[in-house]
Amino acid sequence: MKDQVDAARANGIRAACVNSAVSLEERKEAARAYGKGELDLLYVAPERLSVPGFLDKLRKCPGGQPAFFAIDEAHCLSEWGHDFRPDYLFLGELKKEFPGVPMAAFTATATHQVAADIEKRLQLAEAVKVRASFDRTNLYYEVRAKKDWERQMVEFIKAREGECGIIYRTSRKSVEATAAMLVRNGIDAKPYHAGMENEDRSATQEAFLRDNCKVIVATVAFGMGIDKPDVRFVIHGDLPKNIEGYYQETGRAGRDGEPSHCLLLYSAGDGFKIRRFIDEITDEVERKRSLGLLKAMENFGSLPQCRRKGLLGYFGEKLAEENCGGCDFCDGNFEMKDATRDAQMLLSAIARSGERFGAVHVCDIVCGANTQRIREMGHDQLKTYGAGKDRPKAFWRSLMDNLMSEGVLAVPPGDFAIPGLTARAWEIMKGKADFERHQDKRAEPEKAGRTRAVVEEDFDYDRGLFEHLRALRKRIADEKSVPPFVVASDRTLRQMTALMPDSRETFLKVHGVGQEKFEKFGPDFLEGMTAYLEENPEVRAKKLNDLPTAATSAPVVKRPLSETYYTTFDLVKKGLSPAEIAEKRGVGLSTVENHIAKLLEEGEAIDPRDFVSEAEEERVRGLIAKLGAEALKPIFEAGQGKITYGQIRIVIGMMVAG
Repeated sequence: MKDQVDAARANGIRAACVNSAVSLEERKEAARAYGKGELDLLYVAPERLSVPGFLDKLRKCPGGQPAFFAIDEAHCLSEWGHDFRPDYLFLGELKKEFPGVPMAAFTATATHQVAADIEKRLQLAEAVKVRASFDRTNLYYEVRAKKDWERQMVEFIKAREGECGIIYRTSRKSVEATAAMLVRNGIDAKPYHAGMENEDRSATQEAFLRDNCKVIVATVAFGMGIDKPDVRFVIHGDLPKNIEGYYQETGRAGRDGEPSHCLLLYSAGDGFKIRRFIDEITDEVERKRSLGLLKAMENFGSLPQCRRKGLLGYFGEKLAEENCGGCDFCDGNFEMKDATRDAQMLLSAIARSGERFGAVHVCDIVCGANTQRIREMGHDQLKTYGAGKDRPKAFWRSLMDNLMSEGVLAVPPGDFAIPGLTARAWEIMKGKADFERHQDKRAEPEKAGRTRAVVEEDFDYDRGLFEHLRALRKRIADEKSVPPFVVASDRTLRQMTALMPDSRETFLKVHGVGQEKFEKFGPDFLEGMTAYLEENPEVRAKKLNDLPTAATSAPVVKRPLSETYYTTFDLVKKGLSPAEIAEKRGVGLSTVENHIAKLLEEGEAIDPRDFVSEAEEERVRGLIAKLGAEALKPIFEAGQGKITYGQIRIVIGMMVAG
């Protein structure tokens, strides 16, 4: 509303708004201006409109009533819309209270069923319907398997440096974690969700609108009414609950008509999580409706097809072209592969379990899952039990969706969609027919563990420059009172020597150098390298433009810490000692001390003086300077019982954090 009021005023339209975000003084001024006939447009939130007595206030104007009602986001009126809101139902009273006032309803995401529901609830008898195309030709739609989502997001955003984008996550917790992860990886990102203070949310929104923040990580509430024209990408980090919501959220990209990218990271597991919430809905009609909406969304994410055709078809619009030219499917990222043997495994599991179980249970059988239900039903004794354990469950669920969409499996309507075998299914099982499916040719990165593999580097570099940089590293480390490894590893120095970066941009290509490390140490290295090359100009001939593939493997993504670290962090904030935390959590003291050291290293707000005194820190730093920090035992032994392993770890964490 604020954006639209600002835009209206900029165009000479007298406008104001009344909602829960504006102050009492602003609401009073809006009421005064409305009553005096000094407004052309008054924006009102539905929850304000339904307050007792508000309709009477609308009559207190020179005309005795408004001249026109415009209902925006009207799909919220419909129980079949994607964001049904009870407050919107009160809008149905307007026609009765103001029978002669014209009314129009607007929405960008109405199916024919939703449109009919809006007409009925607003009592718009014989309404004129204007239905524009749902085809946003400037948007590119892409769906990728969600594997290592942190790396996928970081690489996607860094490939679009300087562009504005929105990332949608389903929970406040995941919003906060994602924003923090992006910031750690040098991306200008801020969180936005309903749990934040109003002032913080407003400041974040304003920063995004003014290009002071490039990326917003938000729950789906963000963007309603946001009229920022140059959003160049929208990422869905989790599966939306329905296509209407997905379409509206992707529609916040490219409002200026310029090419923009919409990426959905799809995981069948997201659908399972949403189903658990739907199963708790007590109203049978609402539960069936929600399941139907979710299933349509799952089909969109899991079935390889023209993404644009799938979206338009959902809203009752047909795409004339065979190739839309604006999605990952039509760009040739999929190829037909024989999947007969895999299909036979799934179909056999359905047959052997009596065609009485849902898709999740059947996939569990094929994967060899050790669930209580499988044991109770004796399905761990079936011949097909564990036959497909070499593939992830998501693969089998995707294949199940393919079999259903191709009509190989028949799925009757209802809460419990039990796939049944058709005549074609029996032919495939008996080897009398083949089954092919589209397979994604793109290789998604599997999530790497926290251990770092040794990287073999095969490139030449000047030993003189390398030794010069090692000496420079030692000088910087001494000045900063940190161990040399904190400044730069030998691997970083070797790559620096080979690439000879001469700017911030080229420096960031070096392994182990991020935004923060460059700010701390980069200028010193640039100055030192420039001085050496001026004295030894022949060394420039050895400069490499790029490193071999093995040396330029995907950069390490700084990932958010796991939940166990933040459980310890919460207890630290409550004032508990490491020993008390260890006892309360049932873990070892060294584990808690490791957590504290890592939290300090990550820059969390922990006072190290709660664990290490100044004298103890000074003693540990002195021993590290003398003995190095590669192994803790020599430091501990040299401390002669005056320092603990935990204190050593915590001091190292402080030193890494800078």
